[in-house]
Parts: sequence; structure tokens; C-alpha cells
Amino acid sequence: MDGYAPNEHSALLPPADVAVAEEAPVDPFTLKLRFSCYDYLKIAFNSIWLFPLRLLFIVLPSVVMGSCLCMLSILCLSYNEEDPQPLTGWRKFVLQTVATKVSRLFMFGFGFHWIPVTGTPAASSEAPIMVVGPHSSMLDIFAIGCRSIPTALSRAENRSVPFFGRIFTQAFNVIYVSREEGGSRQQAAMEINRRLNSGLDWPRLLIFPEGTTTNRKALLQFKHGAFSPGLPVQPVVIRYRNRMNTMVWPDHGDRVISCLFYTLCQFHNRVEIEYLPVYMPTDEEKQNPDLFADNVRNAISRASGVPTSDVAVEDMILCNMAKRLGMPYSTGIVEYAKVKKDLSSTSINDLKKLLKTFSIIDRDRNGLIDLSDLGWYLGVPSGAGLKTVFDSMAPASDGFLTYHNYVHGLLGRGRPHLQNEEFLHTIFNYLDQDHSGTLSEADMFRLPIHIAAGRHTTNDFYQITPQIGFDDFKALLSDYMEYVLLFEAYQSIGIIAT
Repeated sequence: MDGYAPNEHSALLPPADVAVAEEAPVDPFTLKLRFSCYDYLKIAFNSIWLFPLRLLFIVLPSVVMGSCLCMLSILCLSYNEEDPQPLTGWRKFVLQTVATKVSRLFMFGFGFHWIPVTGTPAASSEAPIMVVGPHSSMLDIFAIGCRSIPTALSRAENRSVPFFGRIFTQAFNVIYVSREEGGSRQQAAMEINRRLNSGLDWPRLLIFPEGTTTNRKALLQFKHGAFSPGLPVQPVVIRYRNRMNTMVWPDHGDRVISCLFYTLCQFHNRVEIEYLPVYMPTDEEKQNPDLFADNVRNAISRASGVPTSDVAVEDMILCNMAKRLGMPYSTGIVEYAKVKKDLSSTSINDLKKLLKTFSIIDRDRNGLIDLSDLGWYLGVPSGAGLKTVFDSMAPASDGFLTYHNYVHGLLGRGRPHLQNEEFLHTIFNYLDQDHSGTLSEADMFRLPIHIAAGRHTTNDFYQITPQIGFDDFKALLSDYMEYVLLFEAYQSIGIIAT
């Protein structure tokens, strides 16, 4: 399957246990609702009377009441963003007692006439953190808020929401985290630890460890914020039982405003909450947040029936980038958790760079590349060497490479060669036929297959001015790793001799 012919240079091949993914992963970020004729008739009928009734007399009033309660709870209260403090006394009563009734009114307005709850919410002293999954929409927060009002971890963009961002930040002491900035996650983890170890009477901390909403087809890789402190957590499962699941608001597909409208047009919406037993971490899990997070995710998966996945919130970032580059949204799914496990030195910026390169190779912008696309990008004709490179990335049976194949194949097979000084010196010395210790542009085109093909190329790999030494050549290969595989292929078929 790897396309490498056995030869005397087999020691230079990547390890046999390097995984090259072949099957396309599930897309947990896209929602495409399919309505029957009955659904359309029901929505049309209920949009006339039920939608305005719920919106004007229940949902909007509950939002206004909730906002007023938040403002009352922080009235004449100074707020230090660097050192927030929990609400106490009557302010805590307003938020923890009255606000739960408003939250229940809000859910009733959305058609959740009753909310069955199984299990028992743990005391804050027993399990100060609730981890909830799968995360479907903002309705998850209100469903939990019908029993108690927790403090929450939220994405940084919500801080800038006009009016609501400020009052919710102060009333609920929200901890914000940015998906793009690694430093933001560290600051959020420090704030979580500070609160948990402060000895103050903080509300329980609610965390959606997936980091975003999904279509419930898979549980994303859990982030470590809830698990780094090494304290007991209580897993919570939220299940939406409607046949037409308009309560799922993932990143792509049907718009949130449309899902809100469809939800308000249902006669009745069903949701269930299950509080699982408190998960007490072992000593090993306290020292290994990865293990702790995986075991809690497995517990939620078993209870919810939603399978786990190696897809993470970083995949969503790549999907949005793929869309901006003119390719299908799901092109960006690369199973980030698997990449980090198998190729630990790979960062999200590395994957963004590879996605940009992939978009250049993908001339049709359909999220797939074939043998001719790769040859066009590398500036080499079709032949045994090019096909060996292509096959080493494990294309699908239809002969196309996805971005997922491209990343796992390129990094999984190319990086071992970049760490093999003997292999790199072999290539460098072959090109440096005048033994000057440097390579010129003419040297780079010295391979017989390039002489036959001419000097056409769509990238800057060969454009070196004026000359480069071995270290610069190695750095160049790290930016154009496709040529690492190409040189290895040429070596395996005898074009480059040792």
C-alpha cells in the first residue's frame, strides 16, 4: 500500500507503524435538515400563531427578566477583571434562586414543557466542575440553568456581544478563552485553578470540553481545562429527543436563526438531562490530563450513545479556512487529535500552511487532488517516481487524495526523512556534482527527469539565489516536504544512486 519498492535503502523508509489514514472521518460540524411535507405544513401553520405567541409573550420577556436580574445582582458592585469575586448574600440569592425560574420559563417558551432529570447534581464541595457533552447549542446552558446557575467557560467572542457580554461577564464571572490563541487557554486554565483553590464560595464551573457545538454525530476530543486541576468532575449528558433535531446548531449548514425559528414552530420539544456519578480521578489521571479527559469522554460516550472521534475544535478552524480558500467546508477535517498524537510537533499553524498548499495543488477546488495535480505542482511528469509519492499518501480507491490523506501521508512519511541526516546528505551530494558544498538553481534541476520535463514549476522550491548550503537545503525541504518523498522515490527506483 505504501508504494515503496524494497531495495538496499529500505533503512531510510519511515517506520512501519506510522499510520496513514485512509477513511474520511465523520463531519461533526455540518447540519443539513431534511423536512417532510408534514414538517413543512406544521412549520407553516405554527409560524402563524405558535411562533409569535412564544416569541412575544414568553421568550423575549424571559430574556428581559433575566437581563434585569443580572443587572440587579451586580448593581453598585465594583468589578475587577483581574481578580473577580463570587457573588454573596442577596446578590447570590437573586442569581441562584430567581434566575433558575427565569431559565425554566425560557425553556418552556421554546416548547420544552417538561425536562426529565436522572441522577443527582453533586455538591460543589464534592465535584466543583461539571463537564457536559455532547454540546449542541446555547439551549444546553439554559437546560442546566433550570436546576442551578453555574459559572461557565465561554469563547472569547461572546465577551464583545453588545450589552449582554458585559452584564453576563460580571454576573456569572464567565471565564473566556480564545480558540486561536494558545496563551488564552493557559490564562483560562490558571483562572480555573485560582478559583478552585481560593476557598471562596464559587458556583460550580460548567465546561463544555469539546470547545464548540456539533451535530451530535461524534464526541470531539476533549480540551484539558476541566481536567488539568486533577479534581473530581461530574459528567452530564444532554439528550434531545425530537425526530427533527432543530436544537443542534453546529458551525456549518443550516443557520442558527433558522434553527431557532424551526424550534419555536414545534408543538413540543423534548430534552433529557442525566447527571452521571462523580468521576474521581486516579493518581495516574491526576498526573495525565489526557488520560483523565479520555476516560471521562468515554463515560459520556457510553451514556449518550454518541461515538468518540479524533476530530477536535481545531478541525473546525481548518474547515472555515478551507471554505475561505474556495474548497468544500469539510475539506479541512484532518482529525487534529490524531495528528497531535502521531505527529506531536505539528501545530495548527503547520496545518494551516499545508492547507494553503493543498488548495494550490487542488486546481478544481473540489477538496480532492489526483496524480496530475501533484505532478503539475511539483513540476515533474507522470512516472514511477511521482506515482510512488502519490501512492505513499494512501489515496482512496477512486484515485484521489483528500487533505486528510495529504497531511497524514506527507507528515507521517516525510518527517522521518528530514530527521535522517544520511538520507539528506545523499540527496545533497547527488545534486552538488561539482562538490562545491553549495547548490545553485542549475544544480536543483540536475535530475534527469527534470531535464526531460524542462524547468516548469508552480512553486519556489527551485528558485534559490544565489546558492545555498546543506543547512539551508534542509530548511527548504521542511517547507516543501513533497520533494522529500519525491527524492526518496527517485532513490528507490534508482534515479538517485548512493
